[in-house]
Amino acid sequence: MNVPRSMTVRMAAQGAWNMLRKRPLTVSFEVTHACTANCWHCNWGGPIKESRLEPEGYARIWRTMRSPVVNVSGGEPLARGDLDEILKALGRPGKLPWIVVVSNASQLTAERFLRLKRAGMHQLSLSIDFPDDRHSEFRRIPGLFDRMERVVPECVKLAEEDDISLNCCITGWNYAALPDVVRLADRWGITVNFSAYSVLRVDEAGGLPQHNGAKEGLKKAIAEVVELQKRGSGVYTPESTMWKYYDFLCRGHTPGCMAGNRFVVVNPDGRLTPCAMVMAYFDDQQTMLKEFTCKNECGACYISTRANAEKSPMDLIAGNLDTLSQLLPWKWSRTSPVPSR
Repeated sequence: MNVPRSMTVRMAAQGAWNMLRKRPLTVSFEVTHACTANCWHCNWGGPIKESRLEPEGYARIWRTMRSPVVNVSGGEPLARGDLDEILKALGRPGKLPWIVVVSNASQLTAERFLRLKRAGMHQLSLSIDFPDDRHSEFRRIPGLFDRMERVVPECVKLAEEDDISLNCCITGWNYAALPDVVRLADRWGITVNFSAYSVLRVDEAGGLPQHNGAKEGLKKAIAEVVELQKRGSGVYTPESTMWKYYDFLCRGHTPGCMAGNRFVVVNPDGRLTPCAMVMAYFDDQQTMLKEFTCKNECGACYISTRANAEKSPMDLIAGNLDTLSQLLPWKWSRTSPVPSR
């Protein structure tokens, strides 16, 4: 992410403080569960009758946890007519949180992108499953990929570096297309972040390569993604995390989940859940820690939010050395064992 120096310092300090106090590094505000898509791998889709907080209600919840990063997602957040007001309520110019809006792009326009930026969004993360019209079929939105082919480059022309990224969930259906998704991101001039499918949403085992004989194919695809990353392609996900995804997708289980501690989900009505795939509701994080997190033995997902939030302090530093090096008074490079003046 193209994070200003002052914001980098604030994120690091707040993140360390939150880890000590068992407060989340990331809070995901699912501001609506209604969605313009009906994806194969997701339990949301279509219109939903739901109770929703007013924008300031979400801001009040954030102030109880003060996570460095906020994801505003759904459902499809752009389907909420008051999304700009939600971002304005959450945002504090020049201060935390760092706000990422996660969208399927079905309602995205260049003008809407600029409105979101003015309202307080720092980064727009657009979901992608395939680098062609198979994406439209997977999301069940006719013409979606063609729309993205037109709109994303228009938005990139108006954006600053890293204002826009892609997010791709690795499944047993799309694993072979991962390298071409990276090439698509390169062509559009943006980065791509990867995540991993879980059966917790739709209980379809075919989405896991362990059930469809695709382990070797997945291994080959991830190796190619890693090679593209080393050659300079815009892959945000660290190599170590890519191989953790491989391990999870082949085994279907990763122990040690810290849901409710390192990351928390806020529902449209303001109730808290440990993660988006656990239907356990709480009014505050402290109760969640006592009644859920300390007893949690679930390992049935390893999504990007979890993978990033559960890194050790040293892994977090190592994964952001390039950004942190900008703050040093001396010249630093990854190949130098000691600082060089």
